[in-house]
Amino acid sequence: MFHHSINKGLAIACLLSIFSLTFIASARRQDFRVTEASLTADDARMSGPCPIKVVFNGYITTDGPGTVKYTFTRSDGATAPVLTMDFKEAGRQPVSTDWTLGDAIVLPHFGGWQAIRILSPNSYESNKATFVIDCQAGKEKQPDAQPAGGRQENGAEASQKALPNLAAAVGEPSQTSKGSFIACPVKETRTEVTTPLPKPWWNTPQIGKLERVSVQTIAGNQTLVCEYWAYGRSVSIMRAFPEGATDCAAEGNGFRCR
Repeated sequence: MFHHSINKGLAIACLLSIFSLTFIASARRQDFRVTEASLTADDARMSGPCPIKVVFNGYITTDGPGTVKYTFTRSDGATAPVLTMDFKEAGRQPVSTDWTLGDAIVLPHFGGWQAIRILSPNSYESNKATFVIDCQAGKEKQPDAQPAGGRQENGAEASQKALPNLAAAVGEPSQTSKGSFIACPVKETRTEVTTPLPKPWWNTPQIGKLERVSVQTIAGNQTLVCEYWAYGRSVSIMRAFPEGATDCAAEGNGFRCR
């Protein structure tokens, strides 16, 4: 009987120890926080042939190990895709992004900002990294295709980072073990003003490359959005999630849906 009581007591003690260690580990994970985030434009005032690429560099600091989810926000209302960063210990890690915009005729001068928004483990907003661009008249260049997640834009802005795999097939979905891939339907779009113009006014159509893909909520519905550069701003085409899909994410020049 005495021996049985000792074994029972040891079992209870072991269970309590495991519970205590689990509770302590959980408490430590909950204490993990982002304590600082900062972003700066490498060149806060730029001029030259447009569009101009503004590069931003910054950092995120945490008080312990864990995974941080963050995104970049912009003065035009666009939001980049959600990114993750793993910290093995407390410290600081670098982040970077860029924004390509400007048009010598449509958008010769622009001032804006980008910032870091921490989504987890806690909410945090960095400073706004401000910048100003001035386009040199008579010198224009077409930007390369660039991705960034974002909401639909109303302003005369284009966006950031080169889209990978633009040479991939465009159009119908392709099925793989990772889900269905839906590419944006065209690599370029022709954009022009269709409103009748009084003489002697006229308009020159522009061919815009695919610059970003994103998943947005439009009128309460999850929507796949392909955005193209034209007249120094983004022009969007969109569609609903494919039938049966419950989750889609921007990937390359299209979307991965499951």
